[in-house]
Amino acid sequence: MKTKTFTLLLLCLQFSVFACKKADTPEVTNARKGSTFYVDAKNGDDNNNGKTPAKAWKSLQKINGYQFMAGDSLLFKAGDRWAGQLTPKGSGDAANPIVVSVYNGTKKALLDGEGKVSEVLKLEDVDYWEVNHLEITNNATTIGSRLGVLVKDNGASRKHIHLKNLYIHDIMGDYSFEMKGKNTGGIGIIGTAESKFDDILIEDCEIANVVRLGIFTNLTDGKKAVKGNRPITNLVIRRNKIHHCAGDGVIVRYTYRALVEHNEVWETHNADEELVRYGVALWCRSTDETIFQYNEVYNTRGGKDGQAFDADEDAYRTLIQYNYSHDNEGGFVLITSTSEDAIVRHNVSVNDGIKGLHVFDFPVWANHVRGTAIAHNNTIVLNKAHEAVVIADEALNTSKFYNNIFYHEGQGELVVKSGGQTAVFNGNVYFGYEKFYVKDDKGIFTDPQLVSPLNYGKGFASAIGLKLKATSPILNKALAKNEMEGNYWLPDLGAKDFFGTAINLSKFTPGAYQAK
Repeated sequence: MKTKTFTLLLLCLQFSVFACKKADTPEVTNARKGSTFYVDAKNGDDNNNGKTPAKAWKSLQKINGYQFMAGDSLLFKAGDRWAGQLTPKGSGDAANPIVVSVYNGTKKALLDGEGKVSEVLKLEDVDYWEVNHLEITNNATTIGSRLGVLVKDNGASRKHIHLKNLYIHDIMGDYSFEMKGKNTGGIGIIGTAESKFDDILIEDCEIANVVRLGIFTNLTDGKKAVKGNRPITNLVIRRNKIHHCAGDGVIVRYTYRALVEHNEVWETHNADEELVRYGVALWCRSTDETIFQYNEVYNTRGGKDGQAFDADEDAYRTLIQYNYSHDNEGGFVLITSTSEDAIVRHNVSVNDGIKGLHVFDFPVWANHVRGTAIAHNNTIVLNKAHEAVVIADEALNTSKFYNNIFYHEGQGELVVKSGGQTAVFNGNVYFGYEKFYVKDDKGIFTDPQLVSPLNYGKGFASAIGLKLKATSPILNKALAKNEMEGNYWLPDLGAKDFFGTAINLSKFTPGAYQAK
């Protein structure tokens, strides 16, 4: 009996030692995945474990002191309000991101910085976070360095930050045109000279009443982020509503193949131009192959820029396609001096440029050169009130226009020359422009018979009047790709038109509409 007891005790001791050693290993320490933590601003208690609604935490301070792990969820009670700053720690992984959302309803949880913090939500040096269903505000009576959300890296590689269904509003940043202003507003992604970001998604958010920007990416030092070596990859900005921004709606910097699509952007650059100076709704600089597509942009204010889109300095191979632009006071597209090989195709622009006095603008900002671009199969419509608006302002032959429809209800002006030179025009359709002032060897000077070109409004569906009638004299009369000069770096002229109709090159038609 004693022998059996001794043997049993020995086995138990061995098992206990083994268990203790096992508990000290990283495998077990990191094996905890999938814990859910609840936060209740009214009935929570930071002494609770947070793992059930009845045992919810209470404060942001409690959250900020906790180290989250892969697979964790952080759920705020729907409709509750927290004041201060949320700075969560820890990272998820590819299979188990850390998810932030709400419970006990669908109303967003409110995080209010009260103007007392630089950022309301700060994701610094973390990976694999998915943040959903929060309302974020950071208002104040004086300007300051303030943001709604900051995604920050201090010199490493960050991956998989997804921001979805956020309502970010009333952020009092800085109006300045300098970087102290351009780093304030709704959502900012900021790194250093050594930083890399991959898989950044901003989707289904609303950003409103912010100073200065809606969304931006930036580096504290971009000298290494040159063409062919852009450190921000797989950035997607999709289906957001961005409006009433003192300055710009979106600035994309230092990215490779960023995708900005299906956003609705209005009332940007709406502050006093003496405060904000220049601003554009959606633009990029120091980027490779940024795509702006399926966006509706309207009521961008002002004549100091004030356009819907901009391929700015050091923007390489920007693609602007399938967008609906209307009533932007500065114009439709800005192509600045060191922008290279932009392609602008299958867009509709209506009544853009009443203050900027141009639809396309090609200013000189550096080295006395002009940006290079090809614009084809766009439909540009202006009413009589826009008689002073020109299509191409100060462009040189480095920019080329093919197969576009330029329609003016009154009497329009096509170009403002620069040193006696203009852009190249070939195969475009002109109505309301005098042939004497237009050099286009294959131009078509006739009424294209748009269905109802000035009967338009908000929403892509309202642009139906920009289609061509079945009796249009310009059907099937577009130039082929091999008749277009310049560096057309895309493999084809596009799979479909502005309205979603597949392009049949044997029946290719000028403008943004292709007959079925």
